[in-house]
Amino acid sequence: MTFFSSSTWRRHSAAGVMALLLLPSFSNAEPPVSQGKTETANTESGGEEAAQPKFIWGILIKFAASKAFEIFTEWSGKQLFNGMEQPLMMPRGAAVSPPGAATLVPVSKGVAPIDPNVTDSAPSDPLVVDNGKENYQGALFSLLVLQPDGQSVAVRPIHAGFKSGEKFRIRIGATFDGDLSLDNINPQGERSRLYPANEQQIVKIKRGMPVILPLDRDSFFQFDDVEGEEKLVITLRDPRARDNAAAQSLVHRQENEQGTALLQEVKSGKFAAIAESIALQHRQ
Repeated sequence: MTFFSSSTWRRHSAAGVMALLLLPSFSNAEPPVSQGKTETANTESGGEEAAQPKFIWGILIKFAASKAFEIFTEWSGKQLFNGMEQPLMMPRGAAVSPPGAATLVPVSKGVAPIDPNVTDSAPSDPLVVDNGKENYQGALFSLLVLQPDGQSVAVRPIHAGFKSGEKFRIRIGATFDGDLSLDNINPQGERSRLYPANEQQIVKIKRGMPVILPLDRDSFFQFDDVEGEEKLVITLRDPRARDNAAAQSLVHRQENEQGTALLQEVKSGKFAAIAESIALQHRQ
């Protein structure tokens, strides 16, 4: 892949807050995460609190149907963090994508950008499985911030923010196969591509597998100390979410120890289209 330095990035954004850094490598890559066995289950009749075994995104669990975020947190803990309850710190060598989790592919033509449409309110409709299909799809975004020792990264939710000069990576996992990109919005409101640097490419990710950006294990993003508010826009869409097939429903957000969880209700004939805009606030 093509890497870019801060000088290259400044040709894309007048404010130039983001840079890709190439740092010394460390070993002990994270082992591949096995995907759950995909099964189907019919929606059980009865009250909202009926606790029957269901296959949600490929994992068999029991749930109270109204607690969609609790189910998603359990799923993401098993699939993306190997069952760790509070993954607040990780070895730097573990901050890599498992083999086969992500690839760079040509971007599809004629796909319109997604405008962020996120709320902090909890979903009102229960999470159910009907004819083997869940009515919510979700993604988990985490910051992996390099620590002063250079050998470990702290796991933060996206909205925890940064300090100027911090080096970080972004960990992403989803319940669906998706096309992923990072954009920047500068203080003048101009939007441009951040990652992949080649605007003719997209990162294709696999459901249930953690992906670490930048894909090169020795690269990190970093803020420059510049004035004005920048925004980082993370876009993740199902490849089938084109035109009228893209879900228009609100994306629900919840912060937890694992990161920033996003859930979107996806009705029949619609496919997940998630975008989240994060203000890049510097803290000295």
